[in-house]
Amino acid sequence: MSKLEKYIREQAPSLDTALLPEGAEDRFLQRWEASEKSRKRRIFLYTFSAIAAVVLVLAVLPWKSDSFRGVENNPDAIYARYLAIVSDAWEVAAADEDAMYMLSSLTEEPVPLQDQLPEELSPEEQAVILRAHYGSLLEGVDKVLKTIKR
Repeated sequence: MSKLEKYIREQAPSLDTALLPEGAEDRFLQRWEASEKSRKRRIFLYTFSAIAAVVLVLAVLPWKSDSFRGVENNPDAIYARYLAIVSDAWEVAAADEDAMYMLSSLTEEPVPLQDQLPEELSPEEQAVILRAHYGSLLEGVDKVLKTIKR
């Protein structure tokens, strides 16, 4: 045990009853609030940077799917086209139990991605993300449909 630790243990009863100096609590709270604001700012900047990086990467990736050709560049139109294509796929796969299971695990989402995107993103940025995400899902849907024996 170090000398400091020994001293603190011996003096514990008197330290517990000593009053804080005048204004110490206020100074502590001011520092605490300042550090909280700083932490929140850092989190916001990290989040914004990550979202910007994702949008940039998605913007430069080539689109593999023509599923959204002719669709307006807004989130609602992209999601509506995705739902229409998935609905058609469900009808095609209705007789194949394995295909239905694969479609279900691929396309069912408890909360649509569109509802999860940050409001800070512009509709155009949201559209880029949705095109990439739902485009990759629709590529999987195409692969599932190719496994169906007709």
